[in-house]
Amino acid sequence: MRDCVTQYADKRTKLWSFEAKLLINRSNARECFFQAVSNSSWANFGYLVAAEIGGTDTLKELRMLFAAHGIGLIKLDMENPTDSQVLIPARERDEIDWDMANRLATENRDFLEYVKLVKQFYQTGEAQLGDWDFPGLDD
Repeated sequence: MRDCVTQYADKRTKLWSFEAKLLINRSNARECFFQAVSNSSWANFGYLVAAEIGGTDTLKELRMLFAAHGIGLIKLDMENPTDSQVLIPARERDEIDWDMANRLATENRDFLEYVKLVKQFYQTGEAQLGDWDFPGLDD
């Protein structure tokens, strides 16, 4: 973490967080939203991503929550992810919450590996394509 904090001083990158859900509806909208808030507090941009958003009241509720907290909303096209739509853009946070990132890295091995890749990029200025998980690249 210290290496990332030190290297991040020149801000060559922006860190993004995505909380993915298959379905967001009126009954789970707040829970999904606050999971996205909690799990993206370390990032410059946080998004809640959903394959399906049920009901107009759900979208209205989400717009209100997003306006207050700066989390964005993406409607995922499961058949063709490049056709996904940003329904609400995320508001950028200028600073990374490194304390939260450190906590997540100690609790989540996948996040720790992500931080290691970010550190490697900061140190070398290069990203090795094979190190990053790009769905569909191997197809």
